[in-house]
Amino acid sequence: MNTRVLVIGDSIVYGAWDTAGGWVDRVKAVMHARAVETQGATKVQVFNMGVGGDSSTRVLARLEHDITTRYKAGWPPVLVLSFGTNDGREKDGQAETSIEQFEQNVRDIIGIAQKYSDEVLFVGTVPLGQPSVVFKDHEYFDDRVRSYDEKLREVVAEAGIRYVSLRTVFEAHGLDGLYAYDVVHCNDAGHALIAATVLPVLDELLSE
Repeated sequence: MNTRVLVIGDSIVYGAWDTAGGWVDRVKAVMHARAVETQGATKVQVFNMGVGGDSSTRVLARLEHDITTRYKAGWPPVLVLSFGTNDGREKDGQAETSIEQFEQNVRDIIGIAQKYSDEVLFVGTVPLGQPSVVFKDHEYFDDRVRSYDEKLREVVAEAGIRYVSLRTVFEAHGLDGLYAYDVVHCNDAGHALIAATVLPVLDELLSE
């Protein structure tokens, strides 16, 4: 089996600030180990296309290019998308993306993703480590992060696409000890928890 997994999203996809590279790199390491164990019978390439600061608008703008430039015949793509925290960030009293625009962006992203793959997975946002956080001249509010995540889950469910909730996993675990210094991004433990949550669902997609 030859498959390419394209993981597209924001700085948490990128891996800030995990000293092991982030949850996507942790998943990649598992896939590499399996390739070695099977002597190459199972080859899953994982591409980390997380960009710090990206919102749904920025993901939408680059999505088709990101997919097509990594297309390879004989390597059917699995698409994993994760974003939303930056859409609700506020500067000068204004959210970067209205909830209505966010919904439309998600619908447009789904439309593009389904052009290229039948195997699409959305990964929800993690909660903030505090109710509100000031980071890089923006203010983030966890209530807003929650509302955008709920909208993402709603739209994805309507489209019949898999969705993984990270908020429920983080809140069940307890938030203490899961965040880096800025309380927006995860530390090693937080990224390890994301990887452990996403991997079983990704395995289901890969087995179909």
